Amino acid sequence: MKDYLFSPIKSNFVLQCHKLNEQNVPNVGTKSLDGFINLVENSDYNECILRNNEVIGYIVCFQDNENTINYMRQIKHKNFNEIGKRVSNFLYIDRVAVENHYRKSKLGTALYKNTLNFAKENFIKNLTAEINLLPSINEASFKFHKSFGFNEIDTVKYSEDYEVSLQKLLINS
Repeated sequence: MKDYLFSPIKSNFVLQCHKLNEQNVPNVGTKSLDGFINLVENSDYNECILRNNEVIGYIVCFQDNENTINYMRQIKHKNFNEIGKRVSNFLYIDRVAVENHYRKSKLGTALYKNTLNFAKENFIKNLTAEINLLPSINEASFKFHKSFGFNEIDTVKYSEDYEVSLQKLLINS
């Protein structure tokens, strides 16, 4: 990991993160550049991975605090709001992506470990995420989350072509 630099997503990296986001649709939701910037600016935790000053991965997370809950209601964030009905004191992983060429290099694992450290330092009890079931099952994400100890807490079907598995990892009990 010595060739990689981990950094908060600063304004000079957000365009590259957005490009990586759009390359990873449908495994992450598509966002306009302005919408992506808004997510990053309102997130409670974010980080990107740099190699030679190029973004090769990122993560964006939200904690269930009053400001974030209000923001998520305002933007009508379905998955965060559904998790909030079932779990308290959580950090929600909204989106994570690693450039194709760098997959299988443990960079996603490093992002998750850093996220877990943030959660532990802030006395957050649960790390949460969702995994797409429809339009297609994201098998790689299921395998990845299972390796961390995530468990399914529920599934939610929003429409005929959009269903997710809500996932939770108990981290501070």
